[in-house]
Amino acid sequence: MKKQVGIDYSLTSPAICVTNDFKFENSHFYFLTNKKKHMGKFGNIIGYEHQPYTNPIQRFTQISDWVLKILRLNHPDASKLAIAIENYSYGSKGQALFQIAENCGILKYRLSELKYDYNVIVPSVVKKLATGKGNADKEMMYEQFCKDTKTDLKKILDTEKAGNPVSDIVDSWYIAKANYGRL
Repeated sequence: MKKQVGIDYSLTSPAICVTNDFKFENSHFYFLTNKKKHMGKFGNIIGYEHQPYTNPIQRFTQISDWVLKILRLNHPDASKLAIAIENYSYGSKGQALFQIAENCGILKYRLSELKYDYNVIVPSVVKKLATGKGNADKEMMYEQFCKDTKTDLKKILDTEKAGNPVSDIVDSWYIAKANYGRL
């Protein structure tokens, strides 16, 4: 069976879930952050520091380098990973929308060049799978994650809100699940 990989890809707090069986304790989670308190190892969750950059392309390259490093860490054979990336959120506006698209485009290009197959899953599909509602907010997603995994990420990561990186970890979990349901 292939390892399931869910990627919640963003500029500020991308997160990756890698699992074989969708049991929290057997899964691995990775995210990028600028917050010192979230850097390091928290059991099966690892927070990596964003690297400094001088231009957008360098930033996008560093983020995609990080994803490729995590994928190779979990299995050097691309054919052994079932990868899913959440599609764009069309609520983004202005310059941010273009940067989000460029960032994800570079990742998709690099994945294809390295022969990684991937699926793209619409955010509403991920939310509906998790909560039954295609427009679920971060709190609803988090509450369902707590029920499904018996895990309190806010406690593990010592935070009050279900914002970054908690919501990104939750999303990566359900992206992997949504992809598994498609296979």
